[in-house]
Amino acid sequence: MIVRGRLTSAERSSYIRATVCLTRRPAKHGIPEARTLWDELQYIHIYQSAYIHFVGAFLPWHRYYLAVHAALLRRECNYKGRMPYWDQVHDLPNLRGASVFDPRTGFGGDGVGPDLCVADGPFANLRLRFTEDLAANQPGYCLSRNMSECLFANTATANVDACQRAGSFEEAWNCLEAKPHIAGHWGIGGTMSNPHTSPGDPLFFLHHTWIDLQWWSWQSQDPPTRLSQVGGVNVPSGDGGPPQPGGLVLNTVLTDYFDDGGGAVTTLNHRLWSAGILPNATIGEVMDLGGSLVCAEYV
Repeated sequence: MIVRGRLTSAERSSYIRATVCLTRRPAKHGIPEARTLWDELQYIHIYQSAYIHFVGAFLPWHRYYLAVHAALLRRECNYKGRMPYWDQVHDLPNLRGASVFDPRTGFGGDGVGPDLCVADGPFANLRLRFTEDLAANQPGYCLSRNMSECLFANTATANVDACQRAGSFEEAWNCLEAKPHIAGHWGIGGTMSNPHTSPGDPLFFLHHTWIDLQWWSWQSQDPPTRLSQVGGVNVPSGDGGPPQPGGLVLNTVLTDYFDDGGGAVTTLNHRLWSAGILPNATIGEVMDLGGSLVCAEYV
């Protein structure tokens, strides 16, 4: 069982070391042009980004992706601690003073200079490989941030509570994705503000674990119903979703693979893919956080 929660000081140091390890450990899953495991992890998100946002699979796909990330940390970098989330409501009054941005014990601070590169902390020298069109940028580009308290404001308690009052999966998903989810990305800015390449920032995983906690809290209000409740479109309507990256012809590559019976609605049979890092799965297999695939709990 993987525990998700607040970290001790020792766990935080261990988690950051393991994350640095992923950014340096050689790629091993056959993704073209990837040099590190971090490249491969980012590639998975970029490749599917047009079909994992503003769709019914948004929440379950990202729960699966968090499990992929956790598996890499444990298998490849020997991390044994809890998986952290960032309580963004807590830090809303003082975003720039949040402990996650501490250069010694956290993930480094805001970006500086014309490219807004993160210049302090353990990821100051991180070079990201893949651009949003899946081109392998050599020698890479910097991790960037451009914090905005204004854009972070939708993480407010009132918005999170509104999502918890949702009466259906579609209502909860739309609320979580459109308000606290987007606010976390845009409030951090830089790499995190790009809907394709955002997993290049290690804070992506703390942010999405917090979003998943909100979904799990909603599910836990009525487990008999909500552990099997999914829906929503398979393909974004075009009203705000990220464009298909790289001009790739993904429509048949991915939509034929979804296994939703050829329909336009997301079902529990919808398939999830991670380039072989974890076995392919269905949405039905990740609906229960404590099930055999995700095997996690929040404390």
